Amino acid sequence: MRGDGARRCDILIRNATLLPMAETREILLGGFVAVSGHLVADVGLEGDAGTGWTAPCEIDAQGAIVHPGFIEAHLHVNAQTCRGYFRGDASRGATGGPNYADWKAALDPEDEAAATRLAAVELLRHGFTCFVEPGSAFEPDAVVEAAGAVGIRCSVADPYLWDDTAIMQVIGGLASDALFARVPPTRERCLSALGGQLFRNRDEDGIAHGHVALYGEGTASDELMRAAKALADREGVILNTHLGFDAGVVTAMERALGQSRFAHLAGLGVVGPNTTFVHMNILRDDEVGIVQETGPSIVWCPQAYVSRGLPLIAPTRLPALKRAGVAVALGTDSARQSSLGDAMFLAVQLSAEAGAGLAAEDVIEMLTLHGARAAGLDHMLGRLAPGFRADLVIRGRGVIELGPCIDPAHQLVTVGHGPTADTVLVNGRIVMRGGRPTKVDEMSVIDAAQRSARSVAGRLGLPPPGRWPRITAS
Repeated sequence: MRGDGARRCDILIRNATLLPMAETREILLGGFVAVSGHLVADVGLEGDAGTGWTAPCEIDAQGAIVHPGFIEAHLHVNAQTCRGYFRGDASRGATGGPNYADWKAALDPEDEAAATRLAAVELLRHGFTCFVEPGSAFEPDAVVEAAGAVGIRCSVADPYLWDDTAIMQVIGGLASDALFARVPPTRERCLSALGGQLFRNRDEDGIAHGHVALYGEGTASDELMRAAKALADREGVILNTHLGFDAGVVTAMERALGQSRFAHLAGLGVVGPNTTFVHMNILRDDEVGIVQETGPSIVWCPQAYVSRGLPLIAPTRLPALKRAGVAVALGTDSARQSSLGDAMFLAVQLSAEAGAGLAAEDVIEMLTLHGARAAGLDHMLGRLAPGFRADLVIRGRGVIELGPCIDPAHQLVTVGHGPTADTVLVNGRIVMRGGRPTKVDEMSVIDAAQRSARSVAGRLGLPPPGRWPRITAS
């Protein structure tokens, strides 16, 4: 009951169409969430006598969808400001002049911060409360500081750990002398840097986390792979790495190893429940059983998959694996030619094309429960339950794309997957209200990103992107 006998919390959200992602997956009509500090204190149905909680901040969701914050399981966040400059398949390189790798190598800490702030606001607007940066940001401090300024949760790793880059010749647009000079592919550097971001996990109540990541795709020696897995095991974090992104790279690795790279890694003993493989666009028949036996997480990036024309030559197996019980999360890769909310919609369409159609409920599991596992944060994120972090999203009640809201899961994934978040909490703090960030000025974020993009392009001598000429007023 309300009144003096009611328990007290900091924020009370009531009258919600609540998707708590409990084991039984009930949708609570007229649900509530009580938040104390950075944790969820209680979740349930509001009865005739109320919620049993009182709070200085009470939010009436007015029947809107409330769900755990989605987790962007793979985002090269510093690429957010190169939109337009590198279209299509950037891994194949430019016809002349600087390529995508040169762009990355030209970024300074403020460029990475500007890109991160831009991505962070976009993520919040799309209902994401956490992203995983997979070790491709040169200055993790800049990413963490910028993410914290917006109020979003993140996990970062040491930049570009690789000690054998010969395979990168196959995907030349992702390699350049400037990039190799900035992050030298030497074993000594990698072994000394390994685990350099794990100190962030000491703050158990914070929103910045660290994990172990290797660039992957055949760029790590067996010694480096073993060292990374041993460290991840010892520290209780994930080992994150790219694998199976490109058909040409997959073939080249098979030729060099006499077997698939994935089978080789399994033989090394570096595949397990705390290993997260990103992409897995190419998966052989004999590898499916290894995935099921060893239990890694897989992050599917539908935009990266389709932009390479892979549905025509290698229908994805990941939707079928998800339906078979494998932990498959979703990622954007880099949002150069998509928004940060498109992966869920593409997953539904591409899974149908592959003959293993995913339901909207499957996709929400991929964005919450499986996303948390892929990030190594499933002990604190992915569901709304007492003791879990208060990372949650209240969708807009008056958004047409979320109407008629007869089936909330379907509505979120197939038509309401755009920037439909109204209120977002991260770690128990309101970081978005009325569809606008509360900690930063949105126009300042956009202006800083534009200045950064123009500055990097100027340093590289890149002309304005696109086919059509620019005409400036006199």
